Amino acid sequence: MDLVDDLAPPDWLDELPLRPGPPWLSMGVHPLDLATWLILDDRFDAELALKAQLLAERHDDVFLARPGSEAAGREVLDLVTAWLTTHSGRAHAPSSAPLDLHPLDRAGRLVQEDLCVLVEHDGRYLLEAGSVCFPSHWRLSEKLGRSVAAIHGPVHHYDVELEARVDRFFDRLRPEHPVVRRNLSIHSHDELFRPEPHESPASFARDVSGLGQVWLRSERQTLVRLPATGAVLFTIKTQQCRAEVLSARPEVAHRLAEKLRVLQPELERTGETVPFPPWLVPWLEAR
Repeated sequence: MDLVDDLAPPDWLDELPLRPGPPWLSMGVHPLDLATWLILDDRFDAELALKAQLLAERHDDVFLARPGSEAAGREVLDLVTAWLTTHSGRAHAPSSAPLDLHPLDRAGRLVQEDLCVLVEHDGRYLLEAGSVCFPSHWRLSEKLGRSVAAIHGPVHHYDVELEARVDRFFDRLRPEHPVVRRNLSIHSHDELFRPEPHESPASFARDVSGLGQVWLRSERQTLVRLPATGAVLFTIKTQQCRAEVLSARPEVAHRLAEKLRVLQPELERTGETVPFPPWLVPWLEAR
């Protein structure tokens, strides 16, 4: 599913969180102007077509919702359609999805972003519904109904460095103050729908001759408190580029090399898989 064939460095490289640890994790949230909430880029038609295909062929893998999540889903659908009407700058036909679909399912078919709804239950925010066509090595069925902390359980150092801070942040999030953040991962493919386990050094080519198969994958994530239901909408816009583009951005290459060089021994110390090939750091340092 190759949706990227351009070696021009994308602008989002400048937004990547590349400070080396420790600490290994950071919330890294920034105020979000709702006028720039969603992204409609040159892959809009291709990604919506891929979403439609996935929803038709393996619906229960990419959309799930718990009973009682319909009200929050309707609020998301209204918010998405209103934003597209006001900010898209292009004509958008109404969704042709059946009206009896869950409203979050209908909303997810209108935008490139994946959409997740989290609802507070006894002081914990649980994933109540998700339209997630482009997962990066996780499965919606394994996360539905779980708390934010449980969802992020496999994330390196999440319980120590972020769990309490994220819970407090969710409590303080207000409708008038949405936020945006980014992450970064390194993949041996450019497939947007990839729920299978994470990369390991063995999943990449054995040497730098395989550089063309190394991809930088970044999720632009936003958090918006829904004013009517009080639920939190978490959006994920996946953006990718070949690692080769960093030849034209040596300063970014050097910062990424520093981050990975420090991270590798930490992952090895804790017995976790290193999700990039051993030759990548030297290549980045040589840019």
